[in-house]
Amino acid sequence: MNIVRISLTALMAGVLTGCTYSVEADLTAGSAEAGPTAGTETTKAPGSFAEPFPERLFTMDRVSVEPAAGDDVIPDGPHHKSAGGQLTVTYRSGSGVTAGQQVTATGSQAQVSDLKGALDWLTGKAGKPAGARTDWVPVSPGSSPAAAACQNLAEGEGTRCYWVDADTVGYLHMSKEAAPYIPFGKTRIALEQLEEKG
Repeated sequence: MNIVRISLTALMAGVLTGCTYSVEADLTAGSAEAGPTAGTETTKAPGSFAEPFPERLFTMDRVSVEPAAGDDVIPDGPHHKSAGGQLTVTYRSGSGVTAGQQVTATGSQAQVSDLKGALDWLTGKAGKPAGARTDWVPVSPGSSPAAAACQNLAEGEGTRCYWVDADTVGYLHMSKEAAPYIPFGKTRIALEQLEEKG
């Protein structure tokens, strides 16, 4: 069994109106026992949006990993092109004070020629839906080089974010119960299993 343990303590003020991020978490990466190849060692390269994803993300449990489909698929643009199949991973918390928290992330490895250009294209294409409480706001992406932006949606609909790094493009949706407490940069680092730089 190959277990990677990442201790995360996050305390940062969110740049999005109404969002203050503060969370303490202990993340454990998925192990070989969790998948269909039980008994064999399964690893993924750090920095990749691929299985195995952590079994827990902050207070939430991983509930599904499936190929992205329909509206979940991130479109290719002039500055980025998907280099493999896109996956959608969902985490959910079902009890206690964290009940209702959900995070869904879609991403894939990608060929990226311009980080900011790709992010601007994605957020421009996504636009600002009716009722959204903010425009797209740059946020800390965690480990660099990377770029990210988030948008608070209509009341009750949570927050959505895009991120682009050297070889990954991703989209994240946080439920209204999760958005005030989930630090975007820490989430990206955990999903890609990157090492956090001091």
